[in-house]
Amino acid sequence: MNSPNQTTRVLIVEDNPVDVHLVRLALEEEHTWPTESVVTADGEKAIDFLLRQGSFVNAEPPHLVILDLNLPKRDGTEVLQVIRTTDSLQNLAVAILSSSPKDLIRSKVHSANVEANCYFTKPVDADAFLALGRALRTCYERARAPQRVK
Repeated sequence: MNSPNQTTRVLIVEDNPVDVHLVRLALEEEHTWPTESVVTADGEKAIDFLLRQGSFVNAEPPHLVILDLNLPKRDGTEVLQVIRTTDSLQNLAVAILSSSPKDLIRSKVHSANVEANCYFTKPVDADAFLALGRALRTCYERARAPQRVK
């Protein structure tokens, strides 16, 4: 897990430039959570980025993937399948951010036999979108927390 002052590397997989802009602003709203983001606009580019460890500083992999489901070339469930079946990526924190209702998002992902760490429906107004930063941070922190044995 990265330390509190370490920058969290975020891969945003989204084809809508307005949504990309809003996600980046939402991340910036979390002033005590330094992030660096890279964007891929389709599923194929996201998979290529992840498998070659991307272009973050020092070519390090992301800590968090914010993944849309409705993408050109390869959809979000295919990207998630690659993440969950690649040894070096399978523990990567993934937040699904889609325009579909949350129950449909979960159903689509579950039908693909994979799971994400969190599921979010894209907010319809800018203020609600900006508030998404805290929820994404919470998702990331929960995903990175050591798992307790019951």
